[in-house]
Amino acid sequence: MLRHRLIFGLLFGALFVAAIALDSWSSQDWPIRPYATPPGTFIALVCILLIPLALREMQQLLQRENITLSMRIIVVASLLCMIWPWVEQASDSIVNKRDELARSALASPSSEVAVEFRTLESSPWFKMARWTRSQKPHYLVPTILSLSLLAAVIMHSRRQKVDGAMANAGATLLAITYLGVLPGFFLPICLTHSAWMLLVIVAVVKSADIGAYAIGRLIGKHKLIPWLSPGKTIEGFIGGLTFSALVALALLRAFSPLQAIIAGIILGAIGQVGDLLESLLKRDAGVKDSGRVPGFGGILDLLDSPLLAAPAAYWLLKLIAHS
Repeated sequence: MLRHRLIFGLLFGALFVAAIALDSWSSQDWPIRPYATPPGTFIALVCILLIPLALREMQQLLQRENITLSMRIIVVASLLCMIWPWVEQASDSIVNKRDELARSALASPSSEVAVEFRTLESSPWFKMARWTRSQKPHYLVPTILSLSLLAAVIMHSRRQKVDGAMANAGATLLAITYLGVLPGFFLPICLTHSAWMLLVIVAVVKSADIGAYAIGRLIGKHKLIPWLSPGKTIEGFIGGLTFSALVALALLRAFSPLQAIIAGIILGAIGQVGDLLESLLKRDAGVKDSGRVPGFGGILDLLDSPLLAAPAAYWLLKLIAHS
């Protein structure tokens, strides 16, 4: 188990770093440089590949509870909920940049700024941003959730049975929120900071997992929540928080040392709660692993801690790094 965890952990880590590096390179001088992509584009592509796989695992867990989810509904809704906040924020950034260039171009019409202004206005990104600003679909995510709820009830009603209607509707919203709304907090971080900041956040959260596993194996004696996760210990939980605080102190340069330590503890604690939440789902379904990823169990087991920590990371960066 440990050997598989190390091998596949390093493999997934290398692929994630490669996606971060490619995203950082591709987004240089965006939106001015032709063919540049918005920060977060390649991270979004990775999520588009992983989220349907994770949703399939979620569907299989719920099937053990006699709850049947429509993959078409949850995949489409989850991807839209994940992508839209990023698209909306990217559109705001483009329009703000265009207005800034317009003011500079008026002051100096023959300057390089005027060329950048014309380049930006002719780009497909600006056309997308102008449509977003004109339509102003700010309530798209709650609209998607509402329509998904309605669609789930209609799909259940086709079987002409009332049993399980509420469970089916609730499970549909659970899947979309867990694997659509939560990862939607990560992509805007790439826009406001960089894709490298996203790597730092994931490193802080995952360091809590590593610390909890290592310290729990070495000195763990007191069970944390034996009825839910017998392998987790109080010593491991504290060790995980220590690891995440130290990693945050080393990597979160946008924060003061005290802020970084507090942020590391918060992200580490929420990440471990995310791990416990997924354990709750698996135990309810009566399975040990959500999938078949060697050393980890499944895609859900890989994503559980970063997903729940995503909203906390977004607000910590927004409230502290921009204060």
